[in-house]
Amino acid sequence: MKSKIYLIAFLAILFSCTGENQKGATVEISGTMKQNEIAGESTYATAVNIKDIFLLLPDDAFPEAISVANRKLLLNSIGEDKAYDISSTPIDVCDVKNGYLSLTGMQFGWEMCYWNLKDSRKLVAINNGTESGSEIRTFFYQNGKLTEDPNYRLGGNQNYKLTDFINVSQLSADTRKFAEKQFAKGDYAIYYKLPQTGTSIKVSIDTYQLMDYDEAREIPYEAIKEVTLKWNNEKWER
Repeated sequence: MKSKIYLIAFLAILFSCTGENQKGATVEISGTMKQNEIAGESTYATAVNIKDIFLLLPDDAFPEAISVANRKLLLNSIGEDKAYDISSTPIDVCDVKNGYLSLTGMQFGWEMCYWNLKDSRKLVAINNGTESGSEIRTFFYQNGKLTEDPNYRLGGNQNYKLTDFINVSQLSADTRKFAEKQFAKGDYAIYYKLPQTGTSIKVSIDTYQLMDYDEAREIPYEAIKEVTLKWNNEKWER
């Protein structure tokens, strides 16, 4: 009889301890879930971000080729002098929250960002600034793969006019005439600015090049304008 009583008491203590351990485990998991929700991540899978896409780019997507191994080192050396030992064009900005990354160490700049699409893909754009304007490359990310689409036109098909970029009413007659002549010949460079915040692209032209670097015909800063290309329902609008 005593043996049965001892056995029942032992089992009661055992179940009580097990229950406390299970409760403790539940609290720990809930805490993890809460942390992941704040960070905007899934509990069971980490969402892809700008760093992941940066590592998937082909080596020739950069002003100077950067291997994947060196890109990983750059991501761990942002803002540090040693980054220049890894690449002459290290990371300047890495904004994971807004899906934006840029490099430094070059005259015209290099940047990348992405737009989330309704079908769960991401539209990825690279903007490599050169003396002759922006060189844009576009990719689509899906299921861990990055595929370039050379036929996609970032910003859509746009027919620009001189007045899109310059308030000609602020120009002298001679300067305006020369600017119109240069623009009609296509003697200008177009530059894009990808969004770090929001979804719109800014487009501008090099007015110095437009005016053939003639200081006598320099266009005043107040007369220079930008074109905003808005991303609306996965289409580009002005």
